[in-house]
Amino acid sequence: MAASLGAIAERLFAGVMAPLVLGGAMRPGHAIGSRSALGLGDGRAPVDRVLATLVDVARVRYARRLAPVDTLPGPTKSEWALAAALHDLLQAANPIFDYALRRAAAETILRYANETIEHVAPPASVGEALTRHSWFGRVMEVTRADTRVSWWAGYRTFRGVAPPPRLQRWARLRRVRVTRTPVGIVDLHPIAVESEDLGAVVQALLARTPLTDLATCTRDAPVFVWQPGALSLLATQGGRKLALRALARLDAARVDIVLERATRGLLEGETRSIAEPAVALVRERALADGYYRARAEGPYPRRS
Repeated sequence: MAASLGAIAERLFAGVMAPLVLGGAMRPGHAIGSRSALGLGDGRAPVDRVLATLVDVARVRYARRLAPVDTLPGPTKSEWALAAALHDLLQAANPIFDYALRRAAAETILRYANETIEHVAPPASVGEALTRHSWFGRVMEVTRADTRVSWWAGYRTFRGVAPPPRLQRWARLRRVRVTRTPVGIVDLHPIAVESEDLGAVVQALLARTPLTDLATCTRDAPVFVWQPGALSLLATQGGRKLALRALARLDAARVDIVLERATRGLLEGETRSIAEPAVALVRERALADGYYRARAEGPYPRRS
């Protein structure tokens, strides 16, 4: 079992975790499942130390956008598990399941991912939130490159794979056109997995990395809503500072709209009692905006 988990960890690190941090192609393989994902454990280090060092440097560089850190710990049990859940989520959206007899398998794999996420608690400290963000901060940038090749007699679409060269031969004679379209993570489904189901699992993943959730709050989908982990992060002074720095990197007008809408949702429901951190954040941003606007307009005119 240990050797099996070791092989899974190496495949997961090279195929998903490292590309998520460094960029490049992700290569999800066979579904990992919640039992193996949760069994990877603390203290497990990647065998490829060269690749691990590159990842560590990139993570520190990414985290330094928000905090003056020089080092970050290696992956914890929770981060291995969340990475495995992301792996299974991506595999569930694999176009190979876009056939009638295979769609049930995609739904099962997506359920594995959700089960794994449900067993992971939100970060217990500000430092843990930053560390987790250093791994998953770019998760909403994950895309699949879909290619449509059309010619005078028809067309073919290739999801996530390059079209064969033969389709692009005699391009001028056959009037070949190649159109490449990046497809976002919540739209990765072909027909096998419903968009709403995939979006719900992505939102559950973001809820376990609240700094990432806040740092991507202006995304189109899944729509940002206040989660317990984000509210707990904002309840601490250090967490609120990190959140404000992350939000400052986004379009301010869109952030205001998103946060005010999400906060109204808290205040209008039974969650009113836990809304104070969200209200305080919205208020602090409004006060800061008024302060900087007043400075930009110059000093008030003196009375005669």
